Amino acid sequence: MDLYGILGIEKNANKDEIKKAYRKLAMKYHPDRNGGDKEAETKFKEINEAYSTLSDDGKRQQYDTYGSAGWAAGGNPFGGGFSGGADNVDFGDIFESFFGWAGRSGWRGSRQRRTEFKWEDLEYNLNIDLKTSIYGATETIKFKKKEACSPCDGQWGSWKKTCSKCNWAGQVTYTTQSIFGTIQQSGACDECQWSWENFEDTCTFCNGEKRRVMNKEIDIDIPAGIDNGMIIKMTSEWNDWVWTKACWDLYIKFSIPQSEKSLTRDWVDLYYTVEIDVIEAILGTKKEISVPIIGKRNIEIKAGTTHGTVVKLSNDGVKHIDSDDKWNLFITIELKIPKKLSKVERSHYEAIAQEKKINVNTWWVFEKIFK
Repeated sequence: MDLYGILGIEKNANKDEIKKAYRKLAMKYHPDRNGGDKEAETKFKEINEAYSTLSDDGKRQQYDTYGSAGWAAGGNPFGGGFSGGADNVDFGDIFESFFGWAGRSGWRGSRQRRTEFKWEDLEYNLNIDLKTSIYGATETIKFKKKEACSPCDGQWGSWKKTCSKCNWAGQVTYTTQSIFGTIQQSGACDECQWSWENFEDTCTFCNGEKRRVMNKEIDIDIPAGIDNGMIIKMTSEWNDWVWTKACWDLYIKFSIPQSEKSLTRDWVDLYYTVEIDVIEAILGTKKEISVPIIGKRNIEIKAGTTHGTVVKLSNDGVKHIDSDDKWNLFITIELKIPKKLSKVERSHYEAIAQEKKINVNTWWVFEKIFK
């Protein structure tokens, strides 16, 4: 197994180059972004195995010394690798920047967050445009939340009394008959719901539910660089839990188009295509172009530029969500071939054709005469 080949890097690559290559590949092949595709999952494991070895100086030296023979003999001989967890490797700064912003509580990966999703947590899907994902913004979201009933202070009603059904036990034993005989099961008391107490008068605002459904609005700060599928965790913004006075959490999942107005985003790089005149491509020029969403940019067209040439504008892409670094804007050049020529333009092109001894179509002259 060629670990350098898996990451697409040279053997003399430094740690920053290794991490950058890993980030890009892990983002591409992460199972959460590939709908459970088995090939992507296998590739993702290989990428993690390669990174866990090459990012560690000791393991990398051993790999460089012994090569891939250890893998052929039956697994990673260095005790690392990715076996579903990569417990001995610190992937925090990498996975955090890929798969979710957890707001006040720090980063959480989307796969990890699902395992932590609690009973009354809420996942809210928020659609934003490409511009907002690039520059960030403040958005107001509206949702319904269960809050402790203020008139009864989450106590169901007034005039407390000991629950007569469970007598402070909080639970009762139910007896049922089945083909196997009598079965006894304990469960929460249906009269007091574990609170051990009841009320003479039930609260008319919550009807004894302790909580009421209320309309809520909150402002969220969307960080610049957030990507499609990332999640912000808003701690204690969801349902109140009246027995412990705790609150559940609100998870905001972002849906973002990857292309808008011919501007395309690929993680943190931006791509745009611009048409230029053939004369500009032949002679070269400095040209101001207007790129959707991000505005005007100056590019240099070198003499002899061909169709499909890509001009790279460094540090002009999307800001990385967990740093101030910006990535790149790539401009693809397409040559605009005119379909109609003026008489002056036609004569100039014909003169060039004669000088180069190029045989061109001259039927257009007779078409103009007899039209």
